Amino acid sequence: MAFKIKLHSLTCLKIFLSILDFRLKGAFCLDDISPNKLSWDDLKKILDNSFDEIFVVNSQGIVIYVNEASERHYGLKPSSVIGKSVYHLVKEGYYSPVILPVVFREKQRITLEQETNSGRKLVVTATPVLTVDGEIDFIVMNSRDITEIQELKRNLEETKNLVKRYKNQVKKLKEKDPNTFESYRFCSKRMKSCLELAERVASVDSTILILGESGTGKTFLAKNLHKNGKRKNGPFISLNCATIPEQLLESELFGYCRGAFTGADKCGKVGLVELAKGGTLFLDEIGEISLGIQAKLLELIQERRFIPVGAKEHKQIDIKIIAATNRNLTKLVKEKKFREDLYYRLNVIEIEIPPLREIQDDIIPLLGYFLNKYNLKHETFHQFDNKCLDILVDYAWPGNIREMEHLVERLVVTISETFILAEHLPRKILENQSNQSNVHKLSKRILPWGNSLKETEKELVIQLYKELKSSYKVANALKISQSKVARIIRKYLDQPKAN
Repeated sequence: MAFKIKLHSLTCLKIFLSILDFRLKGAFCLDDISPNKLSWDDLKKILDNSFDEIFVVNSQGIVIYVNEASERHYGLKPSSVIGKSVYHLVKEGYYSPVILPVVFREKQRITLEQETNSGRKLVVTATPVLTVDGEIDFIVMNSRDITEIQELKRNLEETKNLVKRYKNQVKKLKEKDPNTFESYRFCSKRMKSCLELAERVASVDSTILILGESGTGKTFLAKNLHKNGKRKNGPFISLNCATIPEQLLESELFGYCRGAFTGADKCGKVGLVELAKGGTLFLDEIGEISLGIQAKLLELIQERRFIPVGAKEHKQIDIKIIAATNRNLTKLVKEKKFREDLYYRLNVIEIEIPPLREIQDDIIPLLGYFLNKYNLKHETFHQFDNKCLDILVDYAWPGNIREMEHLVERLVVTISETFILAEHLPRKILENQSNQSNVHKLSKRILPWGNSLKETEKELVIQLYKELKSSYKVANALKISQSKVARIIRKYLDQPKAN
């Protein structure tokens, strides 16, 4: 063997067995490892090809063997280490701290962490091999390089701290400014005022009624009220009342007992009201509920209790109720289509979301917000042409924010050019622009200085109706109510019914 100090063959076997430890003692016996079956060169190859460092010192602390891992750990070849005192290596700064004094004193296996001169971190386990008299014959040290593992742990910890910091920053931003649509900040005073009111009432359990046209973001506001309230850790259960057939709505809301009706689940069913326990029940399109269910809903809101279909006893429930509608509930009450007492129970706190055409300060910023969103999603780079933006600002947006979002995504997906031009817009938007132009031309043509504003409006309505043949189109073009247009047409054009 190419050792600087020649070892006795029995010592070599002892070292080898100490390294193999108890894990291999069951597979080998001393007779199996003999010069006839495994040469000394074979033993050396096994040790030198170990990823872990094998470092052996005698009872005087002299290195009698080290494998080739030493070069990776200290920058020293085995021939430069063997024969030297470990204390000399420590003095030269090759590693620290020293484990041997503890092993010599305790005469038992010791494990500690060392750092080498090359910056490597090692977990060192020193195992003493004793003579028959109980004295130390030599010490076998096994060193595992954990530098990369510690670096990974440190990076992981830094990443966790970074994510935590970002989450806290996002939370603070949300708490600081409630006037947001996801990551968009509203510019218009009306929308800011609406969201500020929502922030003030989010923490109370009073029933809230959200009013607004379709697509204005009533569901978004309801979720915001839940997230900012004291029930945020409870469930948020949403039901669009217009999507459930009347005969099924009661069982969906209140659940039913076993055998309540033909075809019912034999085990019964828990309703949405009960699922919302401890959280928020959001009833969208509440104006579509039939009078029969309105009576049961009144009891739920007033007493916070209900009776499942087929049951005989009430169930008490702890929930917050938020309702929303795009219908005129006051008009429905007058028409006897909506219970007056239920209306007043729902309308404890009323929040009205303005339609998009009434918050024009937000139209261009919102278009930019959705354009960036879908450019990122579909990996494109589109921009709006200025003329196109002018048309979109003048557009009435009957579908409100929902319509805008869908329009922008469609334009991003279907247009290959970088700039989105006026000609790319849907026909109905271009027709709206044409109507606006007609209004402008008519106003110039029929606006004599002596005319009153009322007379001018009347003449505009009459002239536009003759061209457009629809009171709805006239109302949209002039941005006035259709009922007002219809009254003018009936009065001055002798039309029994304007449509």
